[in-house]
Amino acid sequence: MARTALVIGGAGFLGTGIVRELKEAGWSITSLGRGRKVNRVPGVEFIQADRSQPGALASAVGSTRYDLVVDCAAYQRPDAENAVATFAGKTGHYVFISTDFVYSPTNDGQFPLTEDAPKETERSYGTGKLACEAVLARAWEDQRFPATTLRPPHIMGAGKELGTGTVQGRDPQLLAHLRAGTDVTLLGEGLLLIQPVWNREVGTCIAHLAGNARAHGQVFNCMGPDCVTTQRYYQLVADRLGVPLRTTSMDVSEYLARWPDRAPFARHRVYDLRHLTDVTGYQPRWRLADAIAETVEWMEGQ
Repeated sequence: MARTALVIGGAGFLGTGIVRELKEAGWSITSLGRGRKVNRVPGVEFIQADRSQPGALASAVGSTRYDLVVDCAAYQRPDAENAVATFAGKTGHYVFISTDFVYSPTNDGQFPLTEDAPKETERSYGTGKLACEAVLARAWEDQRFPATTLRPPHIMGAGKELGTGTVQGRDPQLLAHLRAGTDVTLLGEGLLLIQPVWNREVGTCIAHLAGNARAHGQVFNCMGPDCVTTQRYYQLVADRLGVPLRTTSMDVSEYLARWPDRAPFARHRVYDLRHLTDVTGYQPRWRLADAIAETVEWMEGQ
C-alpha cells in the first residue's frame, strides 16, 4: 500500500508543489485547507477545515493516522501547539515549513548562514515561525514528537510572481515592465546574494527525508543549488523573455529608512546546506533557470 500523507495548506502555492512531488514519489495524499483555493492536483483528496478554529483540525483528522504530515500553514505558537496535540501518536513524521525570515536581517557574520545564526526578534512573521519551532523542539524533547523543520527562502514556481531584492518585490507586472524597457530598481547595485528554492525542490526534499528517524528533532535550511546576485536573477528572467535588462539602483540604507519592515529582503540570503546533507543525504537538484522558466510561463498565462 502507498504511504499516506496529509498536507495542511496543500492547495496553496508551496503546498501545491509539495503535493505534486509527493504524488510523483508514490504517496497517497490528502490536502487540508479552508477551501479558499482550488486543489489543483488531480487524484488528491481534499478536507475543508479552518485550523484557526478551536477543535477544527482534530475534528477534521479524527482517528486517521498518516505516515507523514506536512504543515505549510502554521504561523503562531497556538498553531504548533494544536498540531502537536492533534498528531501525537497519529503520524510517523511531521514536517513543519518555517522560513528564512527567522534569521536576523542584521546578520553581518560569516556567510553562508548556518541554522544557528542569530535570529529575528522584532518582525511578527519571523518571530511567529520561531515560536512554532520552539513548540516543536520542546515536543521532541519531552515526548519524542517526530518533527522536522525546514526553512525555505525566496520560493519560486507556478502560482507566485517573480521578484526579490528590489523596490518592487514580487511584481505581477514584471514581464510587461521588462518588455517595455522599464527600469527594475535593484537594491545595492544588484549585488545582494540570494539562493532561491523551487517549490518542487521543497517537495522533493520532503519526499527524500520522510520517515528518516535521523531527521526527527532537526532544523534544516532548505534551498536550491544556485546562489546568484539579484542582478543575475533578473538577467535570467530577461533572457528567458529575450529582452534586454534595464536597471537602476537604490542604496540599502535608503530602502530601510523608507520601509524598515522590509529589512529581511535587504540582506544576503545565502545558506549553509551541510547539515541537511550530512543528516539526510539530500542535495538540492532543481536549477534556478528551470524554476524561472516555469514561473515565467505561469505568469504569462495570468
